[in-house]
Amino acid sequence: MILSVQSEISGSFFNLAGFLTNKNIEFIKKGRGFSINPRTLENIIVILFEISFIALAVHARNIDDIPRMKIAIGSFFIPLIPYAVERLLRISFPFGIKLMIPLAIFIHVAGGIMDWYWSPVFPLYDKLAHFVSGMAVGLVMLAFFLILDVIGIRFKRTTVLIGIFLLVAFLGGIWKIGEVYFDITLNAMFDEGLPDLIGDDICHTIGSIAAVIVSWLYFLTIPEGDGIKSLLKRNKPS
Repeated sequence: MILSVQSEISGSFFNLAGFLTNKNIEFIKKGRGFSINPRTLENIIVILFEISFIALAVHARNIDDIPRMKIAIGSFFIPLIPYAVERLLRISFPFGIKLMIPLAIFIHVAGGIMDWYWSPVFPLYDKLAHFVSGMAVGLVMLAFFLILDVIGIRFKRTTVLIGIFLLVAFLGGIWKIGEVYFDITLNAMFDEGLPDLIGDDICHTIGSIAAVIVSWLYFLTIPEGDGIKSLLKRNKPS
């Protein structure tokens, strides 16, 4: 009985891990199935976020919020960085890494421009932002360790997982300092005292744990004897 339950749990984890690196995502539409490459889906979503950043910049200009307009314009270029790295190193990051970057940025930028941070309609918006940011930064750290493995700087998988968690915690502290800076320079209200600080840290930590879990699921798909760099798809020179 116990062995059967353990087998089912183990099988579930491997099924989820397989989904993360599956060649195609299957959909059902009007009784007929069709598939889409995860990387294509990821690129489409990133493009939609890029369009959203342009719209946010225009809206910020219309309401004379020039500082946040500049932030929205800068946010347009940040999601392009992993694409530049992929092209430079001739690799492809695992599904989800490039997607989480604009998602996290959008939540923060839109929250400020659209006043969602302070809207009673979204009472936990700030906590959602910290959770998503924690997970996004964690996946960026995973990409960092994958690149290190490619150039010969290798760590044990356990070390990578611990490193992701600690680095996200460190960067989260820097972000809180940034929130105080924005409160002073933009006359915002991101930091609302100790209870808010504790809540933000908890959500940020949960997000980092989620990134560690996703990274661990990716590691489950690595063939025995291969390094973590095998998660990177090597592209042929054009």
